[in-house]
Amino acid sequence: MSVQIFRIEGTYVRIKRKYRFSHEIRAVTEDNAREQLYSLLGSFHRVKRPAITVETVSIIKPEESEKPLIRKLSGIE
Repeated sequence: MSVQIFRIEGTYVRIKRKYRFSHEIRAVTEDNAREQLYSLLGSFHRVKRPAITVETVSIIKPEESEKPLIRKLSGIE
């Protein structure tokens, strides 16, 4: 299995306010990417899993990535 880049978009609720997010995550499967997303949002923003709503999960090419770290790890830059 090879590592893919997933773009995950959705919303989360924190302190009665709704926030939109878009994260790019390197993972082997979609389930692994979702787990990493839950971990990131939980640690940075103190958001519980039920407060996170994932709207779309799509596989993108390394060239389409907006994050410099992902582009570097993919050998683009």
